[in-house]
Amino acid sequence: MSKLVLPLKESVGVPVTPIVNKGDHVKRGQLIGKPDGLGANLHASVYGTITEINDEAIVIEADDEQPADFVKIPDTDSNLEAIREAGVIGAGGAGFPAAAKYSRPIPGGHLFINAAECEPILGHNVSRITTDAEQIIRGAEYIKEIVQAKDIHIAIKRYHTNVVALLEELTRTHDDISLELMWNRYPEGEERAVLRDSGLYKKPDGENAVLKTTELPYAANAIVTNVETVYRAARAIENREPVMSKDITVAGRLNGDNKMILVHKDVPVGTLVGDILSEFPDMADYGELIMGGPFTGHSTTLDSPITKVDGGIIATIPFPNLHGEKVGLLACACSATPARMKELAEKMNADVTGVEWCKNAVVNPKTGTAKCKNPGICPGQAQTILKLRKEGAKTLLVGNCTDCTNTVMGVAPKLNMPVYHTTDFARRAVDMRIMRNILPENNE
Repeated sequence: MSKLVLPLKESVGVPVTPIVNKGDHVKRGQLIGKPDGLGANLHASVYGTITEINDEAIVIEADDEQPADFVKIPDTDSNLEAIREAGVIGAGGAGFPAAAKYSRPIPGGHLFINAAECEPILGHNVSRITTDAEQIIRGAEYIKEIVQAKDIHIAIKRYHTNVVALLEELTRTHDDISLELMWNRYPEGEERAVLRDSGLYKKPDGENAVLKTTELPYAANAIVTNVETVYRAARAIENREPVMSKDITVAGRLNGDNKMILVHKDVPVGTLVGDILSEFPDMADYGELIMGGPFTGHSTTLDSPITKVDGGIIATIPFPNLHGEKVGLLACACSATPARMKELAEKMNADVTGVEWCKNAVVNPKTGTAKCKNPGICPGQAQTILKLRKEGAKTLLVGNCTDCTNTVMGVAPKLNMPVYHTTDFARRAVDMRIMRNILPENNE
């Protein structure tokens, strides 16, 4: 950990403006950048010297000795201001500044703590609950007071039996907190799916409703916030601690052919991927490095830094060589974009003949991204698969959710079309069963 690279833009909003200069010696926790508008404060994650400031990042050369103490955030008039000063942002991937999200009250509404960790392989959220559940619960109560919510709902997959038991015990005296137990399926952690499956948002006829793709949880008088975000908010309020580190999951064949999934807590923001993986000199050859989860992560490099929103580093197995096989891409709004799927197809030496979205996808023509009309509930894929076949596809590369992939497998084998899933190469790297049909563990 000699060099750390802290991007100026780590959240939704504007980049920070550096308030330090090249050559300055900084302390861990020292404020080094401030946004002029929507954004989040940036703090030094180590003791060290500023060696470079450019349009993209502040670079720090870390001192050989790293004291445990840090520069605390200043005293504030409110807990909300403490969260703002600390630079807390959504740690689940979106990176929305937490103080801005919590600034909008939901009187009598519902606060959801999202601990679903719906991406396979990733386990740092559940690990953090195991070690710091009490502070997370206090953090939830602080945020509940800030947003004027009526109650708190912790969404977590039911198969995490030990963690569920721990939360049940710790919340026994909290009449305002309940657990929302979710299925082991993807994308159970999508915020609109969390709201829908809680049963707290209803249609006029009494059935569970799902928010429109253009609506935020505010429309249901609710806020959904990631469990690590809650933990960082609690640390800001109780310990006056700025966000200087990130919990991440490191996975793959990290020790020869041994498949491993490890959680690294409190990795200093700005740490390079290569410095983390240098702990594993006997890593097996890999196909790519994924930053994030198998579904929504992106390919990364050894020189890329860990930011406040990153949750995983996964070394996949080497990609198969399809020798120019004609492949159709079936994209899902909850997973890899067509651009990401084309990248994977190229790494597989495939010839892409067509790209289609799941029928539930509502595509934004400006960004090329999409949102699902009803996350995790499939409308059927036969028509889309037949269209890809007509376009010349002999093989399918899909990025669909659990339910949609199950429907793909009801059609593709009958057409003698082999199926690859975008998550296959990460799953195989940790000896996890690949996604095709709904499995018994998906109903746990």
